[in-house]
Amino acid sequence: MGSGWPFAARTAAYVGGWAAVTAAAAAVVWVGLGPVLATAVPEPVPLRVEALPPPAPVATPSRPVPTVGPAPVPSASPVAPDPLTSPTRPRTSPSPAARPQPSPAMTVDGWQVFTESDGSRSYLRSFPTAGGTAVIRMAHERVYLVSATPRGDYQLATSQPDPERVVVQFHRASDQIVVDAIWWEGRPFSQVTNVE
Repeated sequence: MGSGWPFAARTAAYVGGWAAVTAAAAAVVWVGLGPVLATAVPEPVPLRVEALPPPAPVATPSRPVPTVGPAPVPSASPVAPDPLTSPTRPRTSPSPAARPQPSPAMTVDGWQVFTESDGSRSYLRSFPTAGGTAVIRMAHERVYLVSATPRGDYQLATSQPDPERVVVQFHRASDQIVVDAIWWEGRPFSQVTNVE
């Protein structure tokens, strides 16, 4: 009729075997996907808060804010309010705050130009291509890859042969798109090439 094992022991053996196989499968997936996920995450790029545009101004309230004053002291003889008049509050309009308007970012050859806290300039540019989008930053004569995201069936390869240069390649079997950014003669230079 049975296998000779009590029902509870068989159930425990099945659950234990299932747990062991599941743990082994999770470990294999973890080890197998580790290198793939490590190549998908770009290296951290040091960003400066000063290079970001200032936040948008906050809207001022359109109605006056009520203020709380001292409570009135009751008098000996109560006075009935005049039924024809209503209590009025002095209306005040909020004074316009002197807020500096953010200046539009200057653009040079497609690069957004920002002024750093030390007075130097930094450059930021997005390169949207058929193979994906790369965002590159240049500051202090160095080039940094901010992000690179492949599109569709394109694969991503990045390299930085020098501190002054970054090369991003979006490639697949039929073609390759290369974004090459370099600090050259005191200014940013970039080239996007489609190799078929």
